[in-house]
Amino acid sequence: MHTAVLVLLIRSIPLILSTLSTEASLLSKVSNAIEDVKRELIIMQSVLIDADKKGAGSEGEKAWLATVTDIAYDVEDVIDKFMYQISRERIGGRSASYSPKNLWERHKTASKLQIIKNKIHAIPDIKRYVSDPMAGPSTDRPKLPHAESHLFLKEDELVGIKDKRQLLMGPLMDGKPERTAISVVGMGGSGKTTLVANIYNNDDVKRHFDCHAWITVSQVYDTEDLLRSMIKEFDTSWKNSNQVYPEDLSSIEYRALSEGLVNYLEKKKYLLVIDDVWDTDLLDYLKAPPPDGCPGSRIIVTTQNEDVASYHFWGKIHIHRIELLEKEEAWILFCKKAFLSGCCPSEHKLLLAQKLVEKCEGLPLAIVALGSLMYSKNISQWNMIHNSYNWNLSNNPKPQGVNNILSLSFKDLSHHLKHCFLYCSFFPEDYMIRRKRLMKLWFAEGFIEQVEGSTPEEVAERYLEELVFRNMLQVVRRNEFGRPKAFKIHDVMRDLALLISKRENFGVVHNGGEEMAECKARRISIHTNKELRSFSGATKLRSFLVFNKLKTLPSGIKMLRVLDLGGAEIDELPNKVVNLFNLRYLNLKGTSVKELPKSISRLLNLQSLDISDTRIKALPRKIGKLKNLQYLIMHSHNRNSNDFRIVNGVQVP
Repeated sequence: MHTAVLVLLIRSIPLILSTLSTEASLLSKVSNAIEDVKRELIIMQSVLIDADKKGAGSEGEKAWLATVTDIAYDVEDVIDKFMYQISRERIGGRSASYSPKNLWERHKTASKLQIIKNKIHAIPDIKRYVSDPMAGPSTDRPKLPHAESHLFLKEDELVGIKDKRQLLMGPLMDGKPERTAISVVGMGGSGKTTLVANIYNNDDVKRHFDCHAWITVSQVYDTEDLLRSMIKEFDTSWKNSNQVYPEDLSSIEYRALSEGLVNYLEKKKYLLVIDDVWDTDLLDYLKAPPPDGCPGSRIIVTTQNEDVASYHFWGKIHIHRIELLEKEEAWILFCKKAFLSGCCPSEHKLLLAQKLVEKCEGLPLAIVALGSLMYSKNISQWNMIHNSYNWNLSNNPKPQGVNNILSLSFKDLSHHLKHCFLYCSFFPEDYMIRRKRLMKLWFAEGFIEQVEGSTPEEVAERYLEELVFRNMLQVVRRNEFGRPKAFKIHDVMRDLALLISKRENFGVVHNGGEEMAECKARRISIHTNKELRSFSGATKLRSFLVFNKLKTLPSGIKMLRVLDLGGAEIDELPNKVVNLFNLRYLNLKGTSVKELPKSISRLLNLQSLDISDTRIKALPRKIGKLKNLQYLIMHSHNRNSNDFRIVNGVQVP
């Protein structure tokens, strides 16, 4: 597989070099070196674009592309470091540009670029490694249905769900007084959550229970946070409650949360869904908080683990095992996704379609991904995809063939969409990804292509639509007009994206288990509370995202474009942040930061600044010097108000 990173990187370098050429005129060696490397990169770019369309097949081809990747990253590092030096000179004044130290830095830059140029010349001709050098037709982008009509999952689009639903509705609403836990167990992508969500949102079910709550657990969880989520969910569904919990529950500890939940549910018939449970430890934690409630209360657990499904933690256990789709059901589901009419339009495609559907082995996630992939493709493209089926990322896919299907879906994306999809994997498992936040991150990274007649926001919206249409993202929340507000990435899709990201050095997730000393990734997402020590790859990082309670930043992160500290336990913005010349996105939402540094005006490239729900009362006077700033979010909610939502503003100079 051709690396998805290279096309974006090579595409952005000519623009960077054009910007640098003006500054580099102060030293002819730098200017000449930049122009030489620029010519080489433009030639490499044409080869890499062809490779991106076809995908690398042989091991020799993959090795060639890996070599080009390393060199392209070296170019980016040299250029960004040079830009960092230029920014420091601007702050110091024109005379600083001619200081011996800065002239020496320019000389080193020219020398490094010359070394890179020599490396480029030393790269063997790719024809030596492949019999058919990057040849082969490319697949056209699918023509998507109008606007967001495909985003709404209707009842008649759910194949084989009615019978399964009836099997669960019996123990759920039989009215028997004994408490019952219903376990829905099946492999990833088999439709467990889809089935339970269909039941949970059923009007008859909602009328049957006094209140209901849905919490998603995943592999990494915090029990106190789960209890807080449970309280908020129940509080929202119980409209006649006289007990209103404060919006900010962060200061309440486990014991008080448990007691409050017991008192809250004591005389109510409730329904609780616990989605995506991976171990029985959580169920042990939940033995105490959920009370017996009124007769007929129910808990539904979804899991991939048979031990979890059969674990007795709350009354009687009813186990429902999700069976994979039968051959006829699989075919119906595929046709709904692959053909506008819902039926296979030609005999030529029929045989190919049946063979491909068989490879999905009845797994709904693979079937809908395959159907979306084949939508609007011609017969030659069908043949090509069928013949390239063995293109695979894993040596031991489970079930056999599913990774192949999902990998083909990724391969069929444009290089712009590949980066956008991979970036979604940096969020924690089952994390609700806000639309606006994701789009701003894409903007900061430069993933959004420029399209004449469209704003970047409109292009990003189309990217989201296509990823949802292809079932690579799932809509989990909409506004009152039906417009998507938040998304999730399916666990199986996320695993695929993480695998690709790590292999391509696009980015990694640090959850405390792996050694980061030799990390070469350009992006890192922190999912552990362990302090991250300095590591050799820190200077290469372009994105640093935090999804835990990290208190300090590692040293050496000078070239960041994205710094997302939302929710981190910090009360002061580190001084080193104002030196991040490349920084385009800074998120401090939910932190205890009290003020922004006066020197924040040095972040000349900053596009997005989020200080909402912090303790910042006023913006510094020089905030107006951030001429590239496009998004400034700075409201905060009153944490002491229990009666209604009060929003506080921030004083602006």
